[in-house]
Amino acid sequence: METLENWLYQPQETDGTYKFSGSFFVTIGIQQTLSQQEIFEIYLFIKSLVANKKGLDYLQVFINKDTGQKLFFIDQLNTEMIESGQYKSEDNYCTLLLASEY
Repeated sequence: METLENWLYQPQETDGTYKFSGSFFVTIGIQQTLSQQEIFEIYLFIKSLVANKKGLDYLQVFINKDTGQKLFFIDQLNTEMIESGQYKSEDNYCTLLLASEY
């Protein structure tokens, strides 16, 4: 498992073509729980994985090393959906949230 300072990245269960390239949103729970630095590190970590793997599954999971708390990072549109032209640009977004907020 790859790690950030406080978070363990969990291997994805399936491959995908999600790029986490749209607007980036965080929930209130994330804003109240994580520092801006942690949020930024998680976002950059996922963007790096996307570049290395040419896409990811829509759901990425992190677990806090100390508390066991889970985070979900969810993307809404994959490459094929974006390229289809059937979706508006505002439909292309990803959200970082606490698993308890799902």
